[in-house]
Amino acid sequence: MKLKVVIADSVAEDQLVENEVLEPIAKVILAPKGDKEKLKELVRDADAVLTCYTQITEDIVGAMEKCKIIARTGIGVDTIPIKLATEKGIKVTNVPDYCFDEVADHTMALILSLLRGVNAAAMSTREGNWELESAGKLMRLRGRKLGLVGFGNISRFVARRALSFGFDLMVFDPFVDQTILDEFSAQRYALDDLVAEADVLSLHVPLNEKTKHLINSRTLSLMKPEAVLVNTSRGGLVDIKALVNALRMGAIAGAGLDVLEKEPPENIAELTRTSGLILTPHTAFYSEESMRELRMKSATEIARVLKGLNPIYQVN
Repeated sequence: MKLKVVIADSVAEDQLVENEVLEPIAKVILAPKGDKEKLKELVRDADAVLTCYTQITEDIVGAMEKCKIIARTGIGVDTIPIKLATEKGIKVTNVPDYCFDEVADHTMALILSLLRGVNAAAMSTREGNWELESAGKLMRLRGRKLGLVGFGNISRFVARRALSFGFDLMVFDPFVDQTILDEFSAQRYALDDLVAEADVLSLHVPLNEKTKHLINSRTLSLMKPEAVLVNTSRGGLVDIKALVNALRMGAIAGAGLDVLEKEPPENIAELTRTSGLILTPHTAFYSEESMRELRMKSATEIARVLKGLNPIYQVN
């Protein structure tokens, strides 16, 4: 009997890349969008599941009778119940190395837009104004303090770019070796100290129980009034209500978010009217090149496991 792979959802309108990798060894079925019960039915006898945005809940994993691997087309795996999958002997994989350049570029784009007043000035000009003041109070970038929360691969890509603009690097990451910080001339800080001193606070940590709402009313109160926050990591790291309140109260100068805890947000129109807030619709990871690499790597993980090989990016 031919092996069966269920695609819970896809990052693309077609499945050409996935089919290229998987159809030679398995029957590939795309689940109906948003139909959880149908997905549970399809995964029951699936040998593998490929997922991107779909929340793979415990009852979905519980329905799996012969699944060998759940492969996520992305970096974060907070959409998959890792513990239950592990207990059932199901390998869980991600693609942790496909969009370093893209996310780092997008992070810097948000930082530059905030610190150089690009978004505010462009919006004012679009309304027919020609006013220097519309950009806000601008400061020289060189010598500004960039606080990086987490210093993994993407954060280091950001650091390299930031150094070329003359930023001083501050890092909170209890797990990174000092020799790596020394390579970047970066200073190690405790989280609260980093938040309090940074001119730019940029988040680069995974979402888990310890990091959920890492940026909240308390941490926002520690930031300087002229400081800005950037998040291209996981939306749940930021308490959006606390952030909006801080922006409206003038507690911080601005924020650039590519990710939100709920996407799309129900109150998107209201959010976009928040002064000092730049929102992009979870696009930091995207380029034509990164998408093909992502899709190829996630599908190849399934192919490897179904052929009896170990996956490259197993997380459990």
